[in-house]
Amino acid sequence: MSKIRSARRLLLPLAVAAVGCTSENSPQTNDSDVLQRGQAFVAIPRANGGNNESFYLAVSKKELDRRYFLSADMKQAYPGRAASSAVRSLGTRVVAFHEQDGKILVLDVQDGRTSKDAISVPVDPLQMVEAYPIVDDYAPFFHLAEHDHYVLFDPAAGIRRFGVAPDSYESQATSPLRLRVDLSYLQSFRSIHDGAAFEQVFAGTLNDASGAPRREPTVSGTLGIALRRYAEGENFRAANATGFSRPYFLRAEPLRAKNPGDMVRPVNEFRPVAKWNIHPGMKPIRWRISRPFVDLGTQYPKYDIVGAIQAGVENWNAVFGFKALEAHVASTPDAQTDDDENDVIYDNDPTYRFAFADSRVNPNTGEIRGASVYFNAVWLREAIERLDPQPGSSAPDSARVPQILPPALPITWGEFRPTPLCTLWAPGTGLPQNAATRVDPARAVEKFLTFITLHEIGHTLGLRHNFKGSLVPSPQQNSVMDYLDAEDVVAADRDHPGPYDDDAIRLLYGFSSSEPAQPFCTDDSVGVDPTCMAYDHTEDPLAKFWGPTYNGFLESVLRNQDPTGSFMRAIHRFYLTGLSGFLISGTSSDQARAWSQLDQLLAVGIDHTADNINYPGYTNRLSAYQNHLLHRLFFDPPNRPGSTARDLVLTGDALAAFTTSLKGVIVNGDRYRGWDTRRTAVDVLKKMQVQAAYDALLAARASLAASRPKPGDDATGGEATRTDDLIAWIDSVTHPYYK
Repeated sequence: MSKIRSARRLLLPLAVAAVGCTSENSPQTNDSDVLQRGQAFVAIPRANGGNNESFYLAVSKKELDRRYFLSADMKQAYPGRAASSAVRSLGTRVVAFHEQDGKILVLDVQDGRTSKDAISVPVDPLQMVEAYPIVDDYAPFFHLAEHDHYVLFDPAAGIRRFGVAPDSYESQATSPLRLRVDLSYLQSFRSIHDGAAFEQVFAGTLNDASGAPRREPTVSGTLGIALRRYAEGENFRAANATGFSRPYFLRAEPLRAKNPGDMVRPVNEFRPVAKWNIHPGMKPIRWRISRPFVDLGTQYPKYDIVGAIQAGVENWNAVFGFKALEAHVASTPDAQTDDDENDVIYDNDPTYRFAFADSRVNPNTGEIRGASVYFNAVWLREAIERLDPQPGSSAPDSARVPQILPPALPITWGEFRPTPLCTLWAPGTGLPQNAATRVDPARAVEKFLTFITLHEIGHTLGLRHNFKGSLVPSPQQNSVMDYLDAEDVVAADRDHPGPYDDDAIRLLYGFSSSEPAQPFCTDDSVGVDPTCMAYDHTEDPLAKFWGPTYNGFLESVLRNQDPTGSFMRAIHRFYLTGLSGFLISGTSSDQARAWSQLDQLLAVGIDHTADNINYPGYTNRLSAYQNHLLHRLFFDPPNRPGSTARDLVLTGDALAAFTTSLKGVIVNGDRYRGWDTRRTAVDVLKKMQVQAAYDALLAARASLAASRPKPGDDATGGEATRTDDLIAWIDSVTHPYYK
C-alpha cells in the first residue's frame, strides 16, 4: 500500500481509457469526466504513468457480481525458446467481481459453482481466481465526477499466483512450482466492444518444491487479460460429449477444484464439447492472417504463401456447404491473439519447431468464442527443402527424422495453465519418397502449408486427432486430423478435409446424425492401440511403414553411414516405438510379424562376411545394437522419454521365434555376438518368467557346456573362462527360475 498512499496528495491531469458500451474499439481519451458515461471499466493512469501504461482499473459498481468471461494468454515468457509471437492461451473462465474486505475478489462462477445471478455468501474460497486490493486514497481518481459509482483497484498487486508447471504435459492436478513475484506492472489497456483487455508484465524468482532457489530462478513474462461480458450465442445448440460413441470432439474445460479430483461433475451431468455457433445464414467467422506471411511472399515469390494459408482456413467451407469461415490479411503488423479476433500467427524464430492451436471456449456451453493458430518458420523451410529443393542443396537430416526438442516449461497463473489443442512438431518423418516429382514443386509446398493450417483449424472447429486417418491404401488419406508426412500430403492431394473430417464436422454441427464410418482413434489410444500412431500410413503400417523404415535406418547405422547419429535418434525416438507397440499390444500374429521386422537384420545365422569386408566393424555394431535393443524393450526406465520397456507377454509364434532367437544369441551360433549381448539375452529370458523362456535357458546352458573349449583348444583361456562365467550366470537365474 506504500505506493498507493504516496500518491494520496497528487492532483494530476488524467488520461483515462474506458470500456463498456462502445460498438468499436475505443482509444484513450483525455476527457476527465469519462466516468459520467457509465462505462464498465476505466483505466486510471498512475502518477508516474502515461501513454496507456501503468494504471489502476476502476470497475462500475453496477458490474459487480455480474458474469464476465476472463481469458488469459501468456504472450511472452522467459526462459523459453519461443519468440514473442508464440502466444499460449491459459484458458477462459466465467467470473464475477465481488467487493469484500477492502478487496475486489474475482470469483469463478461457472455453472455448478454458484447461482447464475448471485454470489454465494460467504464466498467459497475454492472459487477464488484473484484478489486485488482496493485503492481508496488516490486523489486524482476521487476528484473525478461520478467516482462514487466506481471502485478503484490495482490489478498489478493481486495474489499474483504465478508458477511454472514441472513439465510441459503435466496433469491439471499437478502443482506448479511457485513464483515469487518481484516486479509487476500493467500496460496496453484497450477497450473492445463488450469488455476490456490489458497486459500484466511480471518478473520473479522461481523456487523448487522445497522452497530452495533453482539454478536458473529468474522468470518473467507478459500476461494478457481480457474481460468480456458473458453472453451465449443466439440459438446456439450445445452438444453433449456423452451423446457420441467415440471421443471425436474436444471437450469444454471441466469444472475445476483445487482439492484432489479435478473432475467434480457428476458422471451423468451434461458435458459440453467445443463448437462454434455455426449455422446457415450466419456472418462468416473472420480469421486474420498475420502480416509476416505477406513479407514471406515477397521473400519467396515462387509460392503463394498467403493463398495457401487462406485455403487452409476456407477449404473447410465445403464441409458446411456455405461460407462459415473467411480469412483476410491483418491490417496491422503486430496483431497477435487479441481476444476479439481469430489469428493465424507467424513466428519467424524457427527454434520453436511446431504448430499449435488454441481456442477460447465458454465452459458452460462449449461455445467457441475465439481461436488462434501458431505457425512456426520451420514449416516453410522444411517444406521447401523436402518438396522443392533448390539446385545444389540437399535435404538435411532434420528433414528426414523427427527433431523433438523439449518444450519450454509453461508458466501458469493460478488455475489457468496452457492446454493447447494440438502440438504438431516439425518436420514430418519418414524417408523421402520424391512425391513432389508428381506435381509442380511450388504447388507441393503450398499444399503442405495448406495441410498444416487445415489441421490446426480443424482443432479450432472442435475436432480431436484421428491417428487412424491414414489406415488406407497409399496414397489415400481419410483425414487431415492425422499427422502426415509432407510427401504423403502431396501424394494424397490432402489440401482439403478428408472423408472422416466431413462426416465428423457434419455430426458435430448438427447437419447429420450419423457417426463417421471411417477408422478412428485419438490421443487417448496412443501407446495402447499399435495402429493408433502419428505419421504412419498404409492399410498395414507394421509391414509397409514401420518395418521397412526402421530397417532402412538401422542398415545405415550398421554400415556406419550415420556420422551425425540422426538415424539412430530416429530409431530411438520414433520407429522403435512404432514396432514395439505391436509387440506390447498387438495380436499374436502382429507380435510375430513385429519381432520378424525387429530381428530382420540381427537374426542369428545370417552370413555377414561380405558386410564386414565392405563395412569394417559391421558385426561389432550389430551385436552392440542388439544389446541396446534388448535393453530398450525390457529394461528401459519407465520415465525415460520414448520408453518402450513393458512386461511383454508374447504368445504363439512370436514367443517361439523370440526365445529361439535369444537362445541363438546366448550360444553365439554365428560367432558375431559379444559377451555383454549374450548376458543381456540371459537376463531377458529370466525376466520373461514363462516356460518357453526357461526351456531356452536350459537348452542354451546344455549347448554351452557341450561346446566349452577343452584344455589346449583355447590358447588364451579367455573363451573357456567366459563360457564358464556365462554358464554360472544361467545357473544363478534358473535356480530358482520363477520368482
